[in-house]
Amino acid sequence: MRDPKGYYASLGIEETADEAAIKSAFRAKAKRLHPDFNPSPIAAKQFNRLHEAYATLIDGKKRTAYDRPWKNEPKSEPKAEPRAEQRRADPEQRARPEPPPRRETVTPDPPRRRVDPDTPVTCQCGQITAQPRYILFDMVWGRLGKVQRRTVAGVFCRACADKAAVRASMVNWIAGWWAWPNGPRETLRAILNNIRGGRKPADRNARLLMRQARAFRARGELELGRNAALQARAFASTTDVRRDVEALLTSFGPASTRVLKDRWSRPGWAPTVQLLPLAVIGAVIATTATLSLNGPIIAPLLTGTPVRAPVEAPPKPAKPPPRIFSVTSETALLRTGPNEVFEVMAILERGDKVTSLEADPSGNWLRVSGPDGKVGFMSTAQLGLPD
Repeated sequence: MRDPKGYYASLGIEETADEAAIKSAFRAKAKRLHPDFNPSPIAAKQFNRLHEAYATLIDGKKRTAYDRPWKNEPKSEPKAEPRAEQRRADPEQRARPEPPPRRETVTPDPPRRRVDPDTPVTCQCGQITAQPRYILFDMVWGRLGKVQRRTVAGVFCRACADKAAVRASMVNWIAGWWAWPNGPRETLRAILNNIRGGRKPADRNARLLMRQARAFRARGELELGRNAALQARAFASTTDVRRDVEALLTSFGPASTRVLKDRWSRPGWAPTVQLLPLAVIGAVIATTATLSLNGPIIAPLLTGTPVRAPVEAPPKPAKPPPRIFSVTSETALLRTGPNEVFEVMAILERGDKVTSLEADPSGNWLRVSGPDGKVGFMSTAQLGLPD
């Protein structure tokens, strides 16, 4: 019986079809029979049947085992070898050397890794999460004039994404500055990308969340599956992806009142940790500037030296208010200094008025301003208060 399980018929291909024809036929039929696009109640059964046929025929060993019982035909009788006498008699046989026996080596196809669409995607830590994200984090090394870049990519849950962002940024803080002149610029760019949560390609994350939604649906966890599909809608950037997401949401039936809390809505603790080195650098700069400006005051506090209060100068005695005196002697001399050895500036008569400006510490002389505006010194014995 030819094609006993109907694999060739399921794919609609000939028995001699090559690998490219098998793949093309599978893609064409999978789009029509996939349960996300086909509302038929037997669509899932037909799709599983199609996938079984594809998995068998695309694998070289499985296809050979499937074809062996009914495809092997009886071998034709081999031609008899000419006798030695005939070879010696035939000049062409004598001139033509016998070819060595031909050995055919069959290289088996490498085993193909089968991806089960009903298996949930796991995080880097091995846990199944309802809100996975495909994220790209940047790391930079600086070596003199050369900048080396590396991207850390993978599927992360929220906790693992924060840890990966912090590790990548710490590498940037330590090793990214040393290439000149592009090292500082590339380092800051990488750190800012990691602080923002890394790069999340829209199409890749939409497909990831759609697969997670289908996996939860196959496991009967409809609420988790629907919430994963709702997250995929936020990443849908093209018309085809949006159409696929809407068809997936329709397959879950009526909307549930329970909505999962979005773990990616808030920045979390990772940005704060990534900015700590910047805070430390700012504190060091501020402390250095403060010590350089206020060294005599702050340095003793740091070294333990007792600080002595500055000695204040005694306040200057307030000048007495100006007073008017009258010359009491017949004549009074206005001198250039508070002593009789100083030169006489003017001679005043009895009754002339002078204004005192300052008293000599000895109390015997006054600095006065005369009637004509001249300023000099007069003996207090020659002056008295006016009437």
